[in-house]
Amino acid sequence: MVARRHAVSRHKQTPSTLAQDLNSGAVAALDRAREMPPGDERTEAMHKAMALRNAAELQQLLGRNRGGPDL
Repeated sequence: MVARRHAVSRHKQTPSTLAQDLNSGAVAALDRAREMPPGDERTEAMHKAMALRNAAELQQLLGRNRGGPDL
């Protein structure tokens, strides 16, 4: 049987560190988006910030399910 390896990045991070990084990026992206004038660019920036936040939440959930530390 061949073991599969899923490589997302060359540098492995613990789930808590990755979730923290994603959350920090989401907060920064949301802050930048809020400073933009209303329009399509701001809307797109807000969507990207929320996608980062969702990724952070998923990482926290998956980390907990695999026995990782809670944040």
